[in-house]
Amino acid sequence: MGQSTSLAGMMKKHGISVKLFDTTFWRDESELYLQENRLVREKIGGYKKVEGYSRQREIVNITEKFRETVKEYKPNLIAATSTSSEFKSLLRFILPSKKEFNIPLIIGGSHPTADPEKVINSEGVDAVCIGEGEWPLLEFVQKIEKYEDFTNIPSLWIKKENGEIIRNPIRPQYDNLDVLPEPDWDLFDERHRIRPFEGELKRYGFFEMSRGCPYNCSYCLNSRLHKLKTSDGKMFTSYRFHTPQEIIRIIKKYKEKYGFNHIQFIDENMANLPIETLKELVELYKKEISVSFFTQCRPEAFVNNPEKAKLMADMGCRMVGIGVESANMDLCRTILNRPMREGIVEEAVKILKEAGIMVAAYYIIGFPTETKEMIKQTIELHRKLKPDRFSVRFLHPYPGTPIRELLIKMGYFDESFDEKEYQGSYFTDPILDLPSPPHPTKEELKQLRDEFALIASEWK
Repeated sequence: MGQSTSLAGMMKKHGISVKLFDTTFWRDESELYLQENRLVREKIGGYKKVEGYSRQREIVNITEKFRETVKEYKPNLIAATSTSSEFKSLLRFILPSKKEFNIPLIIGGSHPTADPEKVINSEGVDAVCIGEGEWPLLEFVQKIEKYEDFTNIPSLWIKKENGEIIRNPIRPQYDNLDVLPEPDWDLFDERHRIRPFEGELKRYGFFEMSRGCPYNCSYCLNSRLHKLKTSDGKMFTSYRFHTPQEIIRIIKKYKEKYGFNHIQFIDENMANLPIETLKELVELYKKEISVSFFTQCRPEAFVNNPEKAKLMADMGCRMVGIGVESANMDLCRTILNRPMREGIVEEAVKILKEAGIMVAAYYIIGFPTETKEMIKQTIELHRKLKPDRFSVRFLHPYPGTPIRELLIKMGYFDESFDEKEYQGSYFTDPILDLPSPPHPTKEELKQLRDEFALIASEWK
């Protein structure tokens, strides 16, 4: 759901009609290969099954479903959000209807933010939004409604009919998130909110307390975002958050309306909140909300201030997801741009477990210069950490990331990959053909991935 609820909330607040085209519970006839993703995650212990619960998706023709929706609803604008791996299939589903009914198309999200030139120059794309979309999209829709010139809207790149592209600067960011509209969940199928957590079916609430990340990991989009500047000269991804009073007000309102009993805070690093803000949030949350939650954090936050783990446990945190990635500190420093001192992940996991919080550990394998021995180091760290949940992904060098630029420079990645529609996922298949030796082969990488699950079976 994520930012889509915020975008829909902005439209709703200003009286703009929105129709959601949601493919979550469908699988296109051409994408049956994606069924393997969940099976692999289940196999390697990425989540705990709930007997009788299935997210099997109905097989449909999504292109035709989209056409039916557009024909019936008759929108003035098609607005889509896209990751890099989804972009090709997104255009395949949308373009036939866009052309048939002559409707402008704007695309936002991580992919156009990372590679706006490629997206705006793609067939059928009329506009792209770079970065946060609430105000740019609102202004775009309002100007379309009034038949006004929309080529000068900050954060939007516009392709004119003659092919000329107007590249507007990024609008200044708001200092805190309280200015955002309330999210709109009414557009979404209720099944989004029914999900398994640790062997139980929960009614989920999804909330965002903060945006931004101060780190520059080479494989992450944030490293690209930190290079962007807004029109007032500030860094684009400054760390901002809701005041405790406002986020509790929103959560309480939605808890009364939807009756959820578990929350996922979609923040990248909740523990980055200042300690006094976190303390205030904890007391309000315990008094007004009092349901369990899951979130993600960097290990440094807990090692630098162990009190944060105790506070979050007192607040109701049941599990924290931590990016471990690799156990090899030299690889972390030189390739991942993730400088950490030896032992910091172990310390963070110990602090969390002592506070009564479960740990989900996230690993990535298949980095350039990473040998089989380095991955074995990570497997041994996994054995030592004994996380309650974990996932193992193969490196996917996304557009805009430094690691992609490094791989191209090393001759290990061909940018023509983007022109294809990738038939797989970072859970199931390595996409890089790294020379072996020193790198493991693709088949060896799959075998190494499976070793994480074998190790976990020792303590399950």
